[in-house]
Order: sequence, then C-alpha cells, then structure tokens
Amino acid sequence: MKKTYLALVLIGAMPLLAHAEKEMAFAPSYLSMEGEKQPELKQWRDAKSCKGCHPRQWQGWQGSMHSIAFIDPVFQAEWAMGEKETNGAAKNLCGGCHTVLGTVTQTVEFKSESGKFGGFTTQAIANQGVSCEVCHSVVDTNATHTATAEHGNASLVIANDKIKRGPFDDAKPRGHKAEYSELHTKSEFCANCHNVFNPVHDNFALEHTYEEWKKSPYAAADIQCQDCHMVPVETAVRVADEMLPAKQLKEHGLGGKAALGGKTRGLVHDHGFVGGNAVIAPLLGVENGQAHADEAIKRLKTAAALETKVSGTSTAPVLEVTVFNRRAGHDLPTSLTFIRQIWLEVIIRDNAGKEILRSGSLTADNALPEGTVIFQDTAVDVHGKPEHKPWRVASFSVQNTIPAKGSKTVKYPFTLPAGTTDYSVETKLHYRSFDQSVADLLLEDKVIVPSVEMANLSQTYQGVTLK
Repeated sequence: MKKTYLALVLIGAMPLLAHAEKEMAFAPSYLSMEGEKQPELKQWRDAKSCKGCHPRQWQGWQGSMHSIAFIDPVFQAEWAMGEKETNGAAKNLCGGCHTVLGTVTQTVEFKSESGKFGGFTTQAIANQGVSCEVCHSVVDTNATHTATAEHGNASLVIANDKIKRGPFDDAKPRGHKAEYSELHTKSEFCANCHNVFNPVHDNFALEHTYEEWKKSPYAAADIQCQDCHMVPVETAVRVADEMLPAKQLKEHGLGGKAALGGKTRGLVHDHGFVGGNAVIAPLLGVENGQAHADEAIKRLKTAAALETKVSGTSTAPVLEVTVFNRRAGHDLPTSLTFIRQIWLEVIIRDNAGKEILRSGSLTADNALPEGTVIFQDTAVDVHGKPEHKPWRVASFSVQNTIPAKGSKTVKYPFTLPAGTTDYSVETKLHYRSFDQSVADLLLEDKVIVPSVEMANLSQTYQGVTLK
C-alpha cells in the first residue's frame, strides 16, 4: 500500500520534476529555455537591428546599465573573483542575469589571464547584456520552482522562436511576430533578476529590491516598477507624489508610437531603466552613458528629503535629523544594500563660524570617517564576521535601510560654547554606488568613486547663552 501511494505521488510529481530538471540546466541560476530547439546566438538579433523601427527605445537602452550589464568592470572583477572562490558556480549564477543569451548558449568563457582577477568573455549579441532580445524573448517565469518559491536568480523562461513579447495585445509589426505578455506589465518581470539569493547559505536574500517593493505602499496602489523606471524622472516624481500608476496621471504626456509606422498609443514606455548608478557608464565611455548618469543623478536628487530640529536642554542640546524616503518604491538604498551607501553629513557652527560638530565628511582618501551615520545593511559570514563578497554573505547583522514612504531619525548630541547666541546647522544626504575601498580592490586603474548629494538643508537656530 505504501509503495503504491509513493508511486502515485511520484507519477503526479513527474511534470514538476521534469520542469525542475530542465530549469537547472544552467544551475545554480533558474534560467531555462522553452521548446526543444537548441539555442544558438544567431537565433537572436543584435540590438542595433531594433533601432530602425524603435529608435526611441534603442536610444533609451543604449548606455543604460542593462546595456553594459556584461561589460561592467566592477561586476566583471567581482564575478571573476567569485568564479575562482566558488569553483565555477558563479559563472551561471551571475551570468544568468548579466548575459542571459551567453548563458543559455553556453558561450561564456572564463579566462584567468584577463584582468586583475581574470575575466569572462562571450560572443556577438551576448556581449550586449540585458538587450532588447533578452527581455522580449521572455515567455514565463520559473518563480514557483525556485528553492524559495519566489522570483530570483534569473528565474526566466526564454524562447528562441523569434516571437517578441510585450505589453500590447494588438501589435502588428512588420519585422517580426509579436505576442501580448501580461508579465511584461508587472513588477514580477523585473523580480526575476532583482531578487538574488545565496544558494550556499540557506538562500539568504543578498538583493531584495522586489521584496521591498512588494511590501510597500506602491505595490498596494498597483504601481509597478515600470511606472517609475520606464518614464522620465518628472513623471516618476508625480507617480510617487500622487500615488497613481503612470497611465492614470492626468496629462502625463507619455503618448506616442511604440514603433515607426505604428499606431499612436496613450502611453509608450522609455527603456533607460535608470536607477542610482552614475559611475559605470561614464567610466566606460559608452554612447549615451553620460546622459544616463545625468538622469540617475536627477533621480537620486528627487528621492529623499531632510528635516531637522533641536531637542534636549540648553546644557545638553541634541540635533535630530530625519531622513524621508519620499519617492523610491523600494528601500533607500536598494539592490546590494551592503555595498550601496547613503550617509548623513552634518556640520554645526557657532555664530562666529567655528565648528562645533562635524560628522560624515569624506576624508582626503575619499573614505567615510568613523562614526558616520550610514544607511546600509551590514553583511556577515557564517561566523558573524563582516563580509562584502556576495558568495560568502550568510546574513545581515544590522539592517539600516529606509523603506518606501518611511523615515529614520538620527540624533547628534552636541555642546554649545559659552556665550553662543545662535548657531547654524548644515545637513546633507549623500549616495554612492560603492565604497572607495571596493573600487581600489576591484579595478586595475585608480578611479575616484563619485558621490551624489541627494538632499541638503541649512538652518539657523537660536541658542541659549551658557554660563
């Protein structure tokens, strides 16, 4: 009886087991191919071939972080380091998102003699990272079959049937076949690569941007990733302030044609996918790279706000600084929250201009001084020791990011010099993609990591004369 029952269970589970085996062809990523046709790079088009009919979309994509996802030197260096330290496991895990086509065709090769730690190469269109063909060849997600039963680690199902999937159910393009895909209109599409789990350490969430959004007021209001990251900054600001999806904004001005010769539509999305990275594209000197960096800076400058007040007593005053996450639909910072840095710089001066307190000002070495208030998660290994290499991170010992529409308050006790009648407080909120020490470790050439001033506030307070 028990054997019969077990056999029935296994027979019933066979389709799922077959699917799981198929998607693990590129383990430890959850990337998989649909159909029996062997994937070859020639089955997908170079992104430049899309430019003729979709110039607006190509212009947005070119120079974006998606377009340089494979050639990003910081990523390449860390990937190479991980490849050596994980006995090859990093190849498919990281490549599953950064070069989907290179991974499914298995044309990615590691060359130990290339770069500071070695480097990866691939061929043709696979060099274009997250290209037009990658996103528009997605037919489904493997989310329900991951170890966490959630999107992540490249849980994408890719087709090589030359049909392009997208958000329009009446598209009739001349250059290729098209199908409507509801998935392309949802945050779940982005989640497949913007959730990253460490398969070695209990699938600990190294990157959880989708999960942050899912728990946010934005998700509750049916505002998707596309409503902020596929529209101009000015529109994203309106989305966050009015808490409406882009298509519901009055006079949003996003109408137009998705393709030359196509019908006029009420809303056509941009394809820049701009976030907070203003470093890599200009560093590489790619076409449109500086434009993307400028857009990232503009976006960062609209995301947060500051408020200050002084509490305590005349003999023991305390500056309270509150940081508000006004317009990010996820935490500040997001992505690899143990690598990204958002910090406070505070300077208090008396009425003669003499400094009373200074915190968070970068040193001559572009480092953050001891005691700086940093909004960042602290990653540790299995032994509880600080760790920044993703493949070694087992947990966060401290979590200090600011959730969407949330805030955090920091207190700075200070002492007023005797005779002070008033004093000024200068507060700034800064962002950078990674610490200077990360650049020094990973990059062959010296690169000074730039920071972006997200918000600032200057106020004068009336003091009390101390005896």
